[in-house]
Amino acid sequence: MTRVAGWGREAVLWTGGVLGALCLAGFVAGWLFHVTPLVFVSGSMSPSYEAGALGVAREVPAADISVGDVVSVVGAQGHRVTHRVVAAVPSGDGVALTLQGDTNNVPDAETYVVDAADRVAFGIPYAGRVLSAASSPAGLLAAGLLVAAAALLGFGHRDGGARRRTTRRRRLVVPAGLASVLAVGGVVGVTGGGPWAFTSAVWTDTATATATITTPDTTPPVLTSPAPSNGATGTSWAAISCSSSANQVCVNATDTAGSGVSAVAVKLVRTSGTVQCWDGSAFVNGTACAAQPMTVVSGAQYRSSGLTAALMVNGTYQTTYSASDVAGNTATPLVTTFTVAVPAPATPVITGCTTINGSNPYNLTWTWSGSGNPDSFKLYYGGGGSFRSPTTFAGTARSGQTQPINNEAGTFRLVAVTGGVESTLSNAANYSGNGNKNCSVS
Repeated sequence: MTRVAGWGREAVLWTGGVLGALCLAGFVAGWLFHVTPLVFVSGSMSPSYEAGALGVAREVPAADISVGDVVSVVGAQGHRVTHRVVAAVPSGDGVALTLQGDTNNVPDAETYVVDAADRVAFGIPYAGRVLSAASSPAGLLAAGLLVAAAALLGFGHRDGGARRRTTRRRRLVVPAGLASVLAVGGVVGVTGGGPWAFTSAVWTDTATATATITTPDTTPPVLTSPAPSNGATGTSWAAISCSSSANQVCVNATDTAGSGVSAVAVKLVRTSGTVQCWDGSAFVNGTACAAQPMTVVSGAQYRSSGLTAALMVNGTYQTTYSASDVAGNTATPLVTTFTVAVPAPATPVITGCTTINGSNPYNLTWTWSGSGNPDSFKLYYGGGGSFRSPTTFAGTARSGQTQPINNEAGTFRLVAVTGGVESTLSNAANYSGNGNKNCSVS
């Protein structure tokens, strides 16, 4: 055998030996120490663990998990997630974990309740790519060829010149050839495709050693079931808002095949009359308001917060819903329109108007025949040729309201306000001012 051929033979044998030793070490580590190899296939944990890195994790009890640890858990949908712990709250015999990828702007939508989890101890850059390649059909074929070559070189026929080195060769050939077989058996066992039940079971058991390859999430969330529904018209805001949350808008957001919904928002614009948009607390002119975040009600339903009947005055509205998932995929926006058509409320009737001890303030009493209480009452008044801005009373203020009128003569009328719609003007209360300070109802 030539020197080059001899070197080639030794290279094949030693390659098999090294792979077999690593396989055997990984098998023993997983069996004895509950070690789990994790292949990172996305960059959500970079730069700590780049895509293609191999993480080495060990199962620890929930009590040992702290904020800042990187743990690997299986979510409700069966997907394994390996992210950093940002909150850990005791829950029964376990702990409720909130996780977030280092490159993600928001935590995971799902809270993971566990009594134990795989905590990542360290990572090996690019090693995950090697494991993935070895687990592929092409990798298994290469491993099989390596075993065949090791067996042929280790136990095949050798010429006369080789016989002089038989003793020394056997010390290398036999262990290396057997180690090659172990290497292939271990690789096949990782993929669950080997015929050896014990090896396959050990390598796929999540309590011992599991090779997990998480596929990237490219599926966006889906928005459905808006409320109010598209084209809805109601005689009051409460009648066409969410059934689960009065005076709000709702939508369903799901991410069944993805990483989970992380954020849902709505942009609300009043398109009739003066165009206005909702900024989270009030309607302001224009359409430049940012989409407002929505909160989960139950299951997949999300609702707005802060809308009231007083804000939702008569008119036509457009809602544009948006959503994103943990992986950063965005849903196709869902646009709906609806109309609020609140009828004018009943007109209040002023029943009394008297001064207090002859001084400027007066008492005004009235009745209202509407059902329940309106959102508010407004008092319009004028004097000396001027007309002043109305004074607003709470909807429950039916009588006994005291209001200074600056000793001016004037006529005062009330309106009731419901859903931004005012009633017709009431009868008048007349204040003579100055001299006798009389206040009468007409």
